Amino acid sequence: MKGFVFDAYGTLFDINSVIEACKYIIQDPEGFSKLWRAKQLEYTFLRSLMERYKDFWEVTEDALTFAINSFSISVSQVERKKLMETYLYLKPFAEVADALRHLKNYELAVLSNGSPMMLNTLLENSGLKHYFRYILSADEVRTYKPSPKVYALGPKYLGIPKEEIFFVSSNSFDVVGAKAFGFKVGWINRSGTQLDELGMKPDIIAITLEEMSGALGL
Repeated sequence: MKGFVFDAYGTLFDINSVIEACKYIIQDPEGFSKLWRAKQLEYTFLRSLMERYKDFWEVTEDALTFAINSFSISVSQVERKKLMETYLYLKPFAEVADALRHLKNYELAVLSNGSPMMLNTLLENSGLKHYFRYILSADEVRTYKPSPKVYALGPKYLGIPKEEIFFVSSNSFDVVGAKAFGFKVGWINRSGTQLDELGMKPDIIAITLEEMSGALGL
């Protein structure tokens, strides 16, 4: 492998960071956060199929509105703004910085559904931005993963054939999509979930990025 391309949400950054912010508006913050995240992903799939693109910040806000309405709660504009901004301050998983430092001799990139504003701000706030040569967003091709158009940004910018790029994600649909595109793929399965039955399997399954590096002999 000559390059490593990482998903952001759930792979480098802990989506469950959002739960803490939800505690201030609802008694079931975990349930609220899960619905918000589920709708966020669902809307990316639906908008891709309908060819009605909105960037990920807008999609995230629409999903938040759905969750608020579903739980029949009242949320002020100030509270809504704070909830949205949690996506700019997500916590990286504990091993991420060390794992990226270990891969410093490779071409590294982030490839995410997140909008350029979201990704750049999040990586700056977390102190991880300097590890990546490229921060690639689905916004450039105006559709979402698992579209091959999104994964094609990897070889386009890194200047490396897709067969020599190792793609890393914690999301099953992303793992399958990247494998179908032609990447070698590592699945960071932190929660022990089941892989979607779509005929594609990752090359390596690990619980952490550190474990993945070990499996690759790095």
